Amino acid sequence: MRDLFAGRRGLVAAGLLVAEFAAATQALVIATIMPRIAADLRGVGLYGVTIGALVVASAFGMAFAGPLADRFGTRRVLASAFVCVACGLLCSALARSMPQLAAARAIEGVGGGLDYAASFAAIAKHFEEGRRARIFAWLSAMWVLPALVGPSLGAAIASTIGWRFAFAAFLPLIALAALLVLPSLGELGETVREDADSLAALRLLVSRATLAMRGERHAAFVAFGLLQAAFFGADAYVTLNLTALRGATLALAGLCVTLGALGWSAASALQPALLERFGTRVLVIAGALCELAACAGMIAIALRVPLAWAFPAWAIAGAGIGLAYPTLTLAALAGADPGSEGAISSATLLAGTIGMALGVLLCGVPIAYAAHAHGMLEPAMIATFTIAAAAALVLLPVAATRLRRAGDQRSTTAS
Repeated sequence: MRDLFAGRRGLVAAGLLVAEFAAATQALVIATIMPRIAADLRGVGLYGVTIGALVVASAFGMAFAGPLADRFGTRRVLASAFVCVACGLLCSALARSMPQLAAARAIEGVGGGLDYAASFAAIAKHFEEGRRARIFAWLSAMWVLPALVGPSLGAAIASTIGWRFAFAAFLPLIALAALLVLPSLGELGETVREDADSLAALRLLVSRATLAMRGERHAAFVAFGLLQAAFFGADAYVTLNLTALRGATLALAGLCVTLGALGWSAASALQPALLERFGTRVLVIAGALCELAACAGMIAIALRVPLAWAFPAWAIAGAGIGLAYPTLTLAALAGADPGSEGAISSATLLAGTIGMALGVLLCGVPIAYAAHAHGMLEPAMIATFTIAAAAALVLLPVAATRLRRAGDQRSTTAS
């Protein structure tokens, strides 16, 4: 552990972890208190718009962060990211209406997208492949404490000192992350390409090579999208399955989601050692099988098996993505040419974002149809988790035929 946090690279790693912890805690706290915020600002009708503004803006920032990091350096991009996030948080704390809050969240979303992709680029540019897995494991670990205390902390803040503090309170953490990361990146230096294409990530992702899964990197893009479609497509409806169909309380349903987050973090902690022993292919296949098992568990819950089955099922789902998420990220970044790491990082994260969005939308179709047609929720919920399971099922042959075996040291195809 000491070598990971030693010297200037260690300060960069520590700063990225602080930023990830701030993002994780804020996401869970704000998600908990958004109904109170919407009620206070008298803007329940814009509830979805406010959430959507953050997501869309984040994807926009993510698409361009990596190529900009290749052209101007990760230090400049991360500095811009920290400024945008801080401005968004401050404006959110001062918002007097839901449209103002939506605009503030959009500013923060751009910063968050820049930060996420540029952080991945910084890891790829400044840490050798052997240490990247350990850093990604630490990044996942930053979600453990927020997953445990975030919802209750949000409720406590909203009911005592007020929801505005939930935004402003994270400004010191953003400042700390900037102080740790930016000076250190300035001293480390990195390869930049003045001719780097600002659309490089989009061209890389939307290419014939990706559609044909030509080479491990492009196969990793596709697999990453399928993985996130399977996990998040199901995760979005776990609480609905437990509460609306089985009558569980929100607290009980929240515990199930928390176990998923803990499973993710625990598996991520084990992933570096497992990757070294078993290789990319085995870990991604294991992750896909975990998602299949978890979706089968949720289908069983809809079919009225004992409710207690939900908790191990969703812990298994978290373990599955905890194994496969960092593994596929590392597979995409492996063998990247100096000066192209940023574009590859953005393309990888965009693939996951697209998969997540499609998964949530497609898995929601049966539920939306049942609500519109006044149909039964049980068959709709079964169909929802079947769709998520289908994404995991498609991931299996992709992993089995396109990803590396244990001990296979060939590099990914240059893009």
